[in-house]
Amino acid sequence: MEPENNPYSAPSVTTAPPVFPTSPQNFIPASRGQRFLNYLIDTTVLVVGVGVLAFIYGVVAGGTLDDENAGEGVAFNLMIYGLFAIYYAIFESTTGVTLGKLVTGTKVVDANGNKPSFGKALGRSLCRFIPFEPFSLFNSESRGWHDSIPKTWVVRSR
Repeated sequence: MEPENNPYSAPSVTTAPPVFPTSPQNFIPASRGQRFLNYLIDTTVLVVGVGVLAFIYGVVAGGTLDDENAGEGVAFNLMIYGLFAIYYAIFESTTGVTLGKLVTGTKVVDANGNKPSFGKALGRSLCRFIPFEPFSLFNSESRGWHDSIPKTWVVRSR
């Protein structure tokens, strides 16, 4: 049997990593593992931030959220969603990375390879709130709706 057709031979790498065919720059996409690690790191940062805000809110509001103060709970939840959206929008539009992306060596780019504008980054952030959006990452390109709707990509930066 010829060595290159031998099913028992050790595998060899002869192809380049996949690229985004829809991007004019043909960037190397971030792997699913990198994207999941981005999510874990950024969520941890945000949960700690929310914990600090909740502590401050508890001290200022006296720590009560009973029926009389239910509106304050709604306001607090809206503040949490706003914090999530603003975190991503500010960091991705100004630097192209969040803390998670910085650690994993990935970044967000638009179709021209630039950092996304604040509008695109905010659109990305708001798309994360679409129900079942995390399942959209299981497509062939590992691009979620929060990537495809605003036309952004998460790519390797190193």
